[in-house]
Amino acid sequence: MQFNLALELKEKEIITLVGAGGKTSALMCLARELAAQDKRVIVTTTTKMLLSQAQELAEPVISPSIPELLEKVKEKLRKSNLVTCGSRIGEEGKLLGLSLEGISYLARLPVDYLLIEGDGAKGAGLKVPADHEPVIPGESTLVITVMGLKVLGKPLERPWVHRAELIPGLWNKGELPNKVTIPLTATLLGHPLGGRKGVPESSRWVILLNQAEGREEQEAGRLLAEELFRYGPERVILGALKTGAPVRQILVGAACSSTNLGIIVLAAGEARRFGATKQLLPTGELTMVQRVVSTAIQSGMGEVVVVLGHRAEKIVPLFKGYPVHLIFNPSWREGMSTSLKAGLLGLSPRVKATLVLLGDQPGVTYSVLQLLAEAYLKTGKKIVVPYYQGRRGNPVLLDRSLWREIFSLEGDKGARDLLNRYPEEVLPVQVDCAGVVEDIDTPEDYLRWLKET
Repeated sequence: MQFNLALELKEKEIITLVGAGGKTSALMCLARELAAQDKRVIVTTTTKMLLSQAQELAEPVISPSIPELLEKVKEKLRKSNLVTCGSRIGEEGKLLGLSLEGISYLARLPVDYLLIEGDGAKGAGLKVPADHEPVIPGESTLVITVMGLKVLGKPLERPWVHRAELIPGLWNKGELPNKVTIPLTATLLGHPLGGRKGVPESSRWVILLNQAEGREEQEAGRLLAEELFRYGPERVILGALKTGAPVRQILVGAACSSTNLGIIVLAAGEARRFGATKQLLPTGELTMVQRVVSTAIQSGMGEVVVVLGHRAEKIVPLFKGYPVHLIFNPSWREGMSTSLKAGLLGLSPRVKATLVLLGDQPGVTYSVLQLLAEAYLKTGKKIVVPYYQGRRGNPVLLDRSLWREIFSLEGDKGARDLLNRYPEEVLPVQVDCAGVVEDIDTPEDYLRWLKET
């Protein structure tokens, strides 16, 4: 999934990136994605950045004179939709940035996106800003605070932490740990003198937890995100910016729930049998995937995560404003087990059990989800399965105690293996809903379902 999709960008934005652990990578990734969409983009800094990094995007326009710089930028924009710029080259061979006045003038140019690097971190994964930083223009419409997850567990010193000597001034929760922990990181990122420092009141604030390539990093990132939502970011993104899948999870505060249950909607597949992207099929006013996800939300059972893969770039915009977490599974071609595992990694650590809802079952009602959840809470059985007229169906509810075994599954396997392995833990629940046994696998299934609804 592309980084720009995870941000829900407006048509024109002034975006400042601060922090450590991938800030420049995030800026460059975003610039390339937007330019590839024929957006007009200017990249600059209010501090300094490596000249070589700016040159990777475009040979920078350089001038200490604001009027001259503006003229050169406008001239460059006539030839290219991606421009980098700065005031001059410093002694360290770095591109020095613009003053806030210069940024204000740049912001008035006819471009779609102005991307600004607002501080430095000397290659660290986590930082505490000094008194003079970050330098965030008041015109910023979006501020992204970045942190690298691989710094967790490392000592509070260089090269892992930048300005670690300033941490005691932000920590007031007892003895300071001797390494980077999740509670410490959450405090530093959310503190008004830490990762939230200088964010304009009118700006959206997003936290990017980079380096979330593997299961361990994603589990840690999800734990950290749970703590970070207390500080009010619009969303927390788990990213892997140096891979072909820059975004792994888009977590939003509105999707968080106080219940101990979750719902995973599996919607990552290619639907080869159908011959088209089933998720995008119209089912009344909503697409099929929207209908299924809306059912999950209406159930009120807990937080909802939607696992995407094939055609994610078309599906993500459908959920603008929905109180759901979006999870991207870069291994979706390898089968359902990979999507199930991705969905589990997206759930809150508070969740004790999850319903697994298939994205091609629009006939499942929210009352079915409620019935399965109630049966689980009353009996304590670890696997709850709906039955309709003697036929076993979906969704299936799975207790957290089974999740470890799910991570050992491979290929196109789902919960069925667990049902066969633990028959004594399976609770069948009779339901009066044919939708639990009706998948939309072929165009004929789809036409029949439309006719019957």
